[in-house]
Amino acid sequence: MATTVVPSRKGASRKFVITGGNRLAGEYPVQGNKNAALPLICAALLARAPVLLRHVPRIDDVDNLLLLIQALGVEVEWQSEELLLDSSNLESNELPAQLVERLRGAVLLLAPLAAAFDLISCAIPGGCPIGRRSFDIHWRVFEAAGYTVDEGLGTIELKRTTQVREPRVYLEESSVTATENALLLFGALGAGTIENPAREPHVFSLIEFLNLMGCEIELHPLYFRIVRGVNQGRRKIEFDVPPDYTDAGTIAIATAVTGGDVLIRGIRNQEMMGIQTVLRRFGIGLEFVTATDLKVGPSSLKNPSQVTAGPWPLFPTDLVSLAIVLATQTSGLCLIHDWMYEARMFFVDKLVRMGAHITMCDPHRVLVEGPRRLRGKRLESPDIRAGMALLVAGLCAEGETVIEHGEVVLRGYEKVTERLRNIGAQISEEQRQ
Repeated sequence: MATTVVPSRKGASRKFVITGGNRLAGEYPVQGNKNAALPLICAALLARAPVLLRHVPRIDDVDNLLLLIQALGVEVEWQSEELLLDSSNLESNELPAQLVERLRGAVLLLAPLAAAFDLISCAIPGGCPIGRRSFDIHWRVFEAAGYTVDEGLGTIELKRTTQVREPRVYLEESSVTATENALLLFGALGAGTIENPAREPHVFSLIEFLNLMGCEIELHPLYFRIVRGVNQGRRKIEFDVPPDYTDAGTIAIATAVTGGDVLIRGIRNQEMMGIQTVLRRFGIGLEFVTATDLKVGPSSLKNPSQVTAGPWPLFPTDLVSLAIVLATQTSGLCLIHDWMYEARMFFVDKLVRMGAHITMCDPHRVLVEGPRRLRGKRLESPDIRAGMALLVAGLCAEGETVIEHGEVVLRGYEKVTERLRNIGAQISEEQRQ
């Protein structure tokens, strides 16, 4: 398989130009789940055989991760939405710092590399500036497996100094990526127990994928236990990346605030469990017309008294920014609380500039009063979810909204302008060097 170099977009600044007031209507196919695709790509390093992943989202975070694994000797080839990976010639544990610093998900490469080489040193992974997200819980995973952890100024070194036959780690926080790192590390080492694991749908996608590689994992309400590890060098493995419920929730909210009517295709009821409950409390009309088709609209919008983000199956933190925009267009008062990230709310001043009535109670809570007429402004996107929230605000605002630094939105959302134009949005995208 020939290696296909994935182009880097570093240095490319993008902006979105939106003319608001257009009603969204039509059919919208959900993209592949970013938060599932990244750990699945990292898990492919354990296979040491060809892996075909279907429905992989073509987003910047995926591109950056592919650049990282190519630097390690993994062969990469895009075939439309299918991604063919071959780690048979994995030959390096050196991760380029400039790539690691762009992507928090790069932390998931540490487990397969540490298991293969017993020593890895690299830059601390980066990501969106939405708050203090310590990696300490990840380091506890490696320490439980016999690794020493030396964290320096912007660097981390993991070295295996002790052979632990059956490592056991208790996650004081049910961190998704720490759970995934533990699954990858213990799966590579052959055994281990993860207590208080995260249970998001993409965690179970990773478990299903590891099972295809020969892992045997016992699932208990209180823990995951790896009974048998990965069997490397087996036959070619094929796997479907699950649909992105954050993408589906985003479009449901965008449909509601524009008074639209959209059929969201390719999402299942179980993946919308906590999301649809909260959106219905806002008065959004939701109906599964088939097992994988969700109809949005008509809606009669009214603010619930409170929305609180939490671990699955509660309302996801990645939709909090979008929920704030929704509350600005909905009658009544709504307190929105995200206890996880203290900087999640720091974009609301931009909505206030557009005409929203929002009181910031503390770094984790805002009180929104609606409905308020929004007016287009020139704004900057601070992170993936806030950027998309501002874009949705622009869709329902009067006049023109310009969102600078739109490239951060493309880290998590695929072909934003094309996919939104297909359902009636008036939006364009410009790129500058």
